[in-house]
Amino acid sequence: MISTVICGHFQSTIFFGKKEISSIASLIDGIPRSCDQDRDMITSLNWFLSLSDRWNTLPVVVLLHRDRNPFGALLLHGTKFGGVPIGTFRAGYLCGRGGVVGKTEAYSNIIEYGTEALIKSKFAHTVIVTCISQNNERPVSLDEGDRNSFARNWQFHETRSRLPLTGGMDGLLSRFSQKMRKNFRYYKKRAEIDIGCVFQPSLSSTQAISAVEQLQAVSVRSVKLKSALQRQRAIADQPGSFSMGLIDKSGDWVSYLSGWRQGKTCVVEWQLNHEDGNNASISMAMRHFFLEHEIANGMEEVIFLAGTTPIWSRVCEPQLCGEYLATPGGLKGKIVRGIYGFLHPNGKVSQLTRKHKVLLKSKYLASFAVLCGLNIVAGAGVCSCVL
Repeated sequence: MISTVICGHFQSTIFFGKKEISSIASLIDGIPRSCDQDRDMITSLNWFLSLSDRWNTLPVVVLLHRDRNPFGALLLHGTKFGGVPIGTFRAGYLCGRGGVVGKTEAYSNIIEYGTEALIKSKFAHTVIVTCISQNNERPVSLDEGDRNSFARNWQFHETRSRLPLTGGMDGLLSRFSQKMRKNFRYYKKRAEIDIGCVFQPSLSSTQAISAVEQLQAVSVRSVKLKSALQRQRAIADQPGSFSMGLIDKSGDWVSYLSGWRQGKTCVVEWQLNHEDGNNASISMAMRHFFLEHEIANGMEEVIFLAGTTPIWSRVCEPQLCGEYLATPGGLKGKIVRGIYGFLHPNGKVSQLTRKHKVLLKSKYLASFAVLCGLNIVAGAGVCSCVL
């Protein structure tokens, strides 16, 4: 299904479902090239549609045109219940990547006009978009105008999923605490000496499947084998894909790591480990082998696409991540947010709604204090007892 909505200076065309989206694949994948940007495989349609299959969501693309020229696109996943979309859509990983296609300085426009078009189409009542802010600048919502049917707000938090590799191994280790440097070396040696681990820097398709089959059932976040193999195939289909792993002295797989390389950036999408309780951190050992390999091959940064553990996030670069919530305006929006508050009081919609209310209250009090201060200076003094 295809729907067209006019929002501001943009004509927004909404493509629902895999079949309709596939018909514009070349157009969407051509937008980054028209922006003089490197091809970002995180926002490629092949990867986006593979995620939809894996997550069992309805894929939706909102394509924005201005003056008949493609301006940008919003890539969304619609939540389904019993196979039926329920009107809730999300774009972007929690670390803020993968939801927006277009010029980086235009991300806020693409997000706001794209979500407005989706809500105006009446196929959505809630849209959440996460996006890394460029140069740590906070986007400002567009002018209200006559957009009373559209309620939205930005919230911001720090995210850490980008690890620079400049300066080689010495530069990397300089980011670590003394304790982490010690553990980083120690666990690699323990894995090699006690378990007899051997690093496999490039796995064949057969080896990758074998590693996933062995590890998916014994990893901390195990999933069904069918889902695990589907994920492995999706990564393998990405241009520049890689997979690597560790085998023990008996030939069994104890760690698996996969992703893809784009330019000088290495994207880590998945890591599976078999922690067998012998005080040798397989995960830490695998990271040591992996980072040594990437540095030796000239990679300049690593992106942990789905985020990473607290110990590793502390050595990653801090970046400002914006979370954008859009709902209908007026009574309908209040009902939608109220239902979320009742059914999912600790869910993302409820969290963002509460944060927005607190922000509005603090802004109101600040403005009120300034106003009262001006009155006091003028001699009115009417607010002194209130403050």
